[in-house]
Amino acid sequence: MNDAETIPQIPEGPVRTGAHWTIYLPTLVVAVTWAAAYFWAEWQEPPLLAIGSIALAIESVVVPLLLVHAYVRARVLRAGIDGGVLQAVWGFPVRRRLKLGVADVVLAQVRRSYAQRYFGGGALALIERSGKRHLIADLARPEDIAAAINETNRRKDAA
Repeated sequence: MNDAETIPQIPEGPVRTGAHWTIYLPTLVVAVTWAAAYFWAEWQEPPLLAIGSIALAIESVVVPLLLVHAYVRARVLRAGIDGGVLQAVWGFPVRRRLKLGVADVVLAQVRRSYAQRYFGGGALALIERSGKRHLIADLARPEDIAAAINETNRRKDAA
C-alpha cells in the first residue's frame, strides 16, 4: 500500500458534506429488538401479554419519535469549507453553529464507531488553537473536511 492509497486526496474548491445514513441505525436497532421481544412474548405458552403490550407501546410511540429525531438531525447536519472558513451546523433540539477560520484549527481528526468503520461515515473532531474542542458526529465524508483543514494548515506552516 502506498501513500496515495492511505492519504485522502484534497479536493479543489469548496468541500461540503452532510449526514450519513448511519444516523438511523440506533432507531433500527430499537425497532428490531422490541419486535423480537414482542414475538418472543407471543410465542410463549401462555403468551406473556404484559411484555407484548410494552413492546407494542414502544414500537408505536418510541420508535417513531426516534425516527423523527434522527430525520431532523439529518436535515440539520452539514459541514463545509469554502474560502478558508469552516462552517458547520449540527444538533437537535439544540442547534449548534460553528464558523471558524481553518488557520484557527490545530488538528482535525476523523473518529469512527465500529458501525461507521463497516458502513462508512464518521465524526469530525476539531481542536482549536484556544484549546476548545468540537465533535461533529454522523457526517458522510468527514475525511474530506479533515484532509482539507490539515493540508491547508500544513501548507501554511511550510511557507
